[in-house]
Amino acid sequence: MTNPGEECNVEVDQIGWSQDSISDTFQDGRDVQQAINALRRLTHEERVAIVATYPPIRVVQFVDQGWITLDNRRLFLFRAVLLPGTPIRVRVATLQEAEELKRKLTTGDEGATIVVRSNRRNWR
Repeated sequence: MTNPGEECNVEVDQIGWSQDSISDTFQDGRDVQQAINALRRLTHEERVAIVATYPPIRVVQFVDQGWITLDNRRLFLFRAVLLPGTPIRVRVATLQEAEELKRKLTTGDEGATIVVRSNRRNWR
């Protein structure tokens, strides 16, 4: 196991989600699907280079479940645009962040699947 706060590389498809669903927009309002579409226009090598510019996603390593992220939308983006087996930079969650994960943990299948919720509203 890795110590809290340490960074390491983990294959993108070896990280599970902590929640059973995510919003279709990032916290800053950008659309997740638009980000995926933009990155898919690039070569895999270009995608890897761009993903490397993002902050490492925060993860907790469980003995029986493996790696689980606190950053579900970014992991969704990365898994949608990177080939299985591609390593990404992660940061092991601090103890405080791991406590946050316990509160947020809604996955019923050990982080294997996730649903994208549509939060779009029609304004008149």
